[in-house]
Amino acid sequence: PPSSVAAAPGKSFAMVPAGPASVTVVAPGGGTSANAGVYAELGRLAEFKVDVAGVSRAPYDRYPPNWPQGAQGPNLETFAKDLLDQGVVDRTDLLVVGSRGGQVVLPYIWRALGDRSPPAVVLNGGCAMQLHAAVQWPKAAVTFLLIGGQDNFRGGMTPEEYVADTKSRVPVGNSTTAILFVNEMIHMPQANLLAAVLPPMLKTLAAWQTSGSARVPQAELKAVLAAVAQSRCWSGRLLYTQAAGSWQDIPFGPSSAIASSQHSQRVAALGGA
Repeated sequence: PPSSVAAAPGKSFAMVPAGPASVTVVAPGGGTSANAGVYAELGRLAEFKVDVAGVSRAPYDRYPPNWPQGAQGPNLETFAKDLLDQGVVDRTDLLVVGSRGGQVVLPYIWRALGDRSPPAVVLNGGCAMQLHAAVQWPKAAVTFLLIGGQDNFRGGMTPEEYVADTKSRVPVGNSTTAILFVNEMIHMPQANLLAAVLPPMLKTLAAWQTSGSARVPQAELKAVLAAVAQSRCWSGRLLYTQAAGSWQDIPFGPSSAIASSQHSQRVAALGGA
């Protein structure tokens, strides 16, 4: 029979008989206005039940005091605490966070729950930046980052430096992380891009959460690649852990053959990956 991911008591995740996975989209930073249509379409898929947590530009939609121009509560940390206290996270199988949600809300949940945190899609890769507070990235976290070459979060780094820096933030012992880097993506992911990749990204997380490090969700990751390749307007790289500290790096898009050759030459020159 069909099955989906759901949370057992104590936030232990397992496959259970048919039913949609509960997806919680954190509104602050998640693009729930600009990409409202994408999330509505996601909710129409049989595999997912989508809820939006919070409201953008609410009084709590501001950084905490340890950030420049940060403020005492209410702020994004007190909002994250409310999500935990009100049981929202306990009822969540899969999280979607973006921008400041990835910088503040997800790290707060990680600190509170550690390896029991639900898997997360992180738009803009905010948890993998040099932040104003150290990120306690759980060793067993299941995470899929979507980052863009035209995103201001890249700062002054080249695309290659940006991907390398993002990858370096993942704990060496973690074996359940993927990164999708799209050269053309801006800070607010383009609707057609997000609509294409978000469903297979969530399915990748669900499969990974079920199998843990025992099996790389190859079929689901191939579906992510197929989604970005279908429109023929996106280019970039898909990276994912094959085992702790071991990464697969697959270029895609019009220049992928050239990029793959150049990458192989660089790896050979360095004596291996």
